[in-house]
Amino acid sequence: MKKILYITSLILIMNVQACYTAPVPMSKEQKNVQNVEQKQQIKSSQKTIEKTVKKEENSSKQNISTKEKQTKKDLSPQENKTPDQISAIEDIRERAKFLYNSNKLDESMEEFKKIADSDKTSDDWVYLANISQDKGKIVDSVFYLKKAIEADDKNYKAHYNLGNIYFSDGKINMAISEYNKSIKAKKDFSYAYYNKGCCYLKKKSWFNAKYEFGLAIKYNPNEPSFYYNLAYTYKMMKKKQKAQEALNMYEKLMSQ
Repeated sequence: MKKILYITSLILIMNVQACYTAPVPMSKEQKNVQNVEQKQQIKSSQKTIEKTVKKEENSSKQNISTKEKQTKKDLSPQENKTPDQISAIEDIRERAKFLYNSNKLDESMEEFKKIADSDKTSDDWVYLANISQDKGKIVDSVFYLKKAIEADDKNYKAHYNLGNIYFSDGKINMAISEYNKSIKAKKDFSYAYYNKGCCYLKKKSWFNAKYEFGLAIKYNPNEPSFYYNLAYTYKMMKKKQKAQEALNMYEKLMSQ
């Protein structure tokens, strides 16, 4: 509205300036002609303003419509559902988890599959991957883990489990890459450091293995296996005293 008033004022000022910049004595006829011309100018100005306003209104409506469409597009499937629908999905999820923890793998998978893919969380995909791996279906497990990562790239469990599959398959560099992503998502995840250290043992990179086992122990000093593999690493580095110290810690923790 302010913009409309401003345009109107500007046109009127221009008209007034046009009338008064060079005043000349006029006859009545000349004045009448001038008045007609001024009225025509004002009508023309008003039409121009009306066209401008309509264009702005149409543009504004289009922008609002675009924003509304974008907002609807940005909403996740979960946000588009009613509370009852969300509750029903959560009930299925909890039942599926219970069945998995009860080692009823087939029943658990059937429950998880009742949840539409668009409604599955990253952790839902991880559960499906675990079930598939437990059933020996490694290809399916890799597929589900990649779906979990697609849903949430910061899911450290998905990266860790995928790294474990790569490690078992002898794809050591790919395993290290996944462990790094797991650590990036969860800095204090000791088992990712430990498994990364095991990768370096496979590569006979003793210094890197020692470093990773050291970080694993830093974040979880009460895990015996960390010290055992550290002792082995020191042995391969021909550091007998360090190896014995690590082995002593291993035996101490195992006796507790």
